[in-house]
Amino acid sequence: MKIYLLSLTSKRTGKEHPNVSRTKTIAIIPARGGSKGIPRKNVRFLQGKPLISYTIRTALKCRNIDTVIVSTDDEEIAHIAEVTGCEVVMRPPHLADDHIPLDPVIHHAISVIESEKNETFDVVVTLQPTSPLLSQSSVDKALDKFTTGNADTIISVVDDRHLSWTKVDGKYVPLYEKRVNRQFLPANFRETGGFVITRRRFVTDESRFGPDIDLFELPHTESIDIDSYMDWWLADKLLERKRILIRTDGYREIGMGHVYRTLMLAAKLIDHELLFVTQKNHALGTDKIRDSHFKVTTFETDDELNRILDQFSPHIVINDILDTDKEYINSLKQRGLFVVNFEDLGPGSDEAHVVINALYETVPGKSNYFFGKNYYCLRDEFFLLHPKPIVEKVEDILITFGGTDSHDYAPRVLSILDKMNLKDIQVTVVTGLGVRNIDALKAHAAKLSLPVRILRDIRTISKFMNEADIIFTSAGRTVYEAASLGTPTMVMAQNEREMTHTFACEENGIVHLGLGYELSDSRIEEELLRMINDVAFRREMQKRMLGQNLKEGMDNVLKLIFETFEEYQKRDGNGTH
Repeated sequence: MKIYLLSLTSKRTGKEHPNVSRTKTIAIIPARGGSKGIPRKNVRFLQGKPLISYTIRTALKCRNIDTVIVSTDDEEIAHIAEVTGCEVVMRPPHLADDHIPLDPVIHHAISVIESEKNETFDVVVTLQPTSPLLSQSSVDKALDKFTTGNADTIISVVDDRHLSWTKVDGKYVPLYEKRVNRQFLPANFRETGGFVITRRRFVTDESRFGPDIDLFELPHTESIDIDSYMDWWLADKLLERKRILIRTDGYREIGMGHVYRTLMLAAKLIDHELLFVTQKNHALGTDKIRDSHFKVTTFETDDELNRILDQFSPHIVINDILDTDKEYINSLKQRGLFVVNFEDLGPGSDEAHVVINALYETVPGKSNYFFGKNYYCLRDEFFLLHPKPIVEKVEDILITFGGTDSHDYAPRVLSILDKMNLKDIQVTVVTGLGVRNIDALKAHAAKLSLPVRILRDIRTISKFMNEADIIFTSAGRTVYEAASLGTPTMVMAQNEREMTHTFACEENGIVHLGLGYELSDSRIEEELLRMINDVAFRREMQKRMLGQNLKEGMDNVLKLIFETFEEYQKRDGNGTH
């Protein structure tokens, strides 16, 4: 790499160089050594790299930029630029003062380079070293727009619409006609520190702008121009962001538990860029994700899924889709992706980097498996409530068999309760969106002598679980939620897989009756009477449930994912993915 020390007049002939067949573009990065807001900010390390190196690397990767130059008065900046692969123009002291605008600095740099290289550039791009999040894609798109359009200059901007005011003749007046929500205000574009693209003939000591100016809108994340410590902190957080693809499904046969868990996980990952991916024929889960205002896309074929992966280019893929195969997991790993699977007992689980399953207490002896209650992700709503003391007389029973209740246990339990002729008991049935026969369930409940209320897809089930004296549920995640509140719980498994969920046992305070469709009504009634009549037993069950530490699971999962991901990056050299 070269460091140019030439003055404005050296080697300048005043003659135009011969025309070339293509537009030649130079990017100039002006970087002074002095900085008062954040001392020496251009050379300070941000996420392990000097601040200026981000802009240099972006410029060097741009397909539309031929030459990249750093203009500086500082030897340390010059050294970093040279090490990063960039040429340097050392500017004279009179162009390094605080009060000097960028126009003469850029004009000096382009003049020196054209003289030294004996060539003329057609387009000059000013890139600020204080915009570390500006992407190669945005710069290239802006240059495409510039070279195919008629503008003399393009400036990077961000839409910064707000209810704004100004002062006129000593009075504050609004800069809007009508008070509306921000998204309904007209666009108000603010210049960013990102870039200025201009035709060479308009670059002078006094200006870099031609008469015909166009704007290029940047995403808000790319518009950050570091001028303060708050800007630095924000850039630091954004550079830590990972792109995380969450592959999940929800439909009647498997229920909605996978979707609910990933939604809960996504709510804790708002520092990162997320994309949900579902199969197109599983509309139940897809609609739930959309209703929760997360970005989701669907696919039908492997080719479509691969295109999604190509476009999003994630760092981490989280699969919550039950059993996976080796071919799928290895195809992700071949892309250099870090793979995390939930509740995966398929052959693909051996290939994943991390497998997490809170529903099992036994560990199969594999280093990538993490099992047990310490990894259960309890929803925030359950942190707000205190356990309800055990009462002598049972007055409230909650029935909730998941988002689909695939074996229609709810109407069956209602019938058993009705035949028992229980007095002064309120029964609440909570169902999910996947319950097909909701109208039939309501009609069935209306015929009973029991007071029954039926609630569907409620947002705060914790309230009803906390109010209940006894809960009937499946052997899935609801068991953990009930245990966190200490509400005595009876379990009827929906399928053979749920029978392997080992947390649901009397040792942990849960009465597990077995596979629901194999149980006789008399057995269910017998165990229910035991729960209702034996107050000491209910108190013992509550004590066992509350003895489980279930409130650190989400923190444990997040720590596990990101610590293991960092180890993977260091070990496999994928830190720059």
